[in-house]
Amino acid sequence: MRLVLFKPLYYFSMTVFIAVILTYFFSPKWSIVMALSLFVIWSRVPGFANFILNKMAVNDLFTFIVAANLGGGVGAIFGIVGTMFARIFGPYEWFPYTLRATISVTIAALATPSIIAYTGGAGWEAFIFFEIIYYVIFYLLVIIFSRDELGLEIALIPAVIFFDFFMNNLLLTVFGDTITNMMTNGITNGWPIVIFVGIMLGFWTAAKNSDKIASKFYKFKEKLGISENVYLQKIERFLQN
Repeated sequence: MRLVLFKPLYYFSMTVFIAVILTYFFSPKWSIVMALSLFVIWSRVPGFANFILNKMAVNDLFTFIVAANLGGGVGAIFGIVGTMFARIFGPYEWFPYTLRATISVTIAALATPSIIAYTGGAGWEAFIFFEIIYYVIFYLLVIIFSRDELGLEIALIPAVIFFDFFMNNLLLTVFGDTITNMMTNGITNGWPIVIFVGIMLGFWTAAKNSDKIASKFYKFKEKLGISENVYLQKIERFLQN
């Protein structure tokens, strides 16, 4: 059983990234939104493989940023894409979880303009309120519709807190200034995310085509008529230069 449909995800990612590049010249704002959505979908992959890793996804943080910049409606659509639509690539994810997460992030996104008005800005304080709304809605849905899962959800709270803390700290370490600037100064400050997504997709493409790349190197070596050691030395000198 394939828990993650990597091949469709790869071709989807390539298509979206091409759209990201083309759109950037006309509307950097929407280009960055597409790059963020791709980032969110990738972050959902660990949760597809094991439900304990669901909170490694960053759909809540980026949904908040999109909702803070473009309104609750656009944020809600972004959250739905990053949660329910992403399930296309992880079709065996527990559907009640996907549905609860989608409803929770949608309501939190719609509430974002009110949160910002209450806190006085789209900073980290506002994001904490966003998270509170998200989790209150999520656990209310568990209590009302899936009470038999309540024990499991309570048992998973330490893992939820750990992975939430881990991912937020990782994002702040790698993209701290970028995320803060997107929150407070506009989503167009998220261009480093576009570069990061492009680099990751480049590594993925290289890994996916590693056999073809190795074959081309071998044919090139044969064409030069040189020994393996000499060939490797030439590559090493080329990389050093």
